[in-house]
Amino acid sequence: MPSYRERVAWPGWFYLVLAVALSVGIFGTAGALARHGVGVGAGVALVALLAVAAVLWRLRYVVLEFGPEGASFGFGRPGRHVPTDRIVSAEAEEYSAARYMGWGYRMGWEPRDRAYSVIGCGRGVRLVFDDERGAGRSSSPVAIRTPPSRP
Repeated sequence: MPSYRERVAWPGWFYLVLAVALSVGIFGTAGALARHGVGVGAGVALVALLAVAAVLWRLRYVVLEFGPEGASFGFGRPGRHVPTDRIVSAEAEEYSAARYMGWGYRMGWEPRDRAYSVIGCGRGVRLVFDDERGAGRSSSPVAIRTPPSRP
């Protein structure tokens, strides 16, 4: 059981804009296929729309957990776990979308530097930990609303 858990969702307006853009694109493609005699256009569009909706449902928020066993983080549910003995540091910091070129799962300029973030979160926790493969140190800022104290 984690001693600290935070879940940060994408803002609601983001889903509306994304849903409209995807619907226009997918159903526009279905209409173009139908005009050219491809009768399965609407079915293909519906399957594509459902697949995109399933992916978005999985990525709808970032989760960060700290507990006696270590730290866990990821989109949807924590997908990455770092045991306590491999954590070098966990510090609150400002999240720079410019440094990581946006939001979501992003790669930084330095090797093994990854970020997990959502639009609107300007703060996060930078976890620095020893890589499980012994390839050096990894660093992952996880964008959250209220940075916790160090575990």
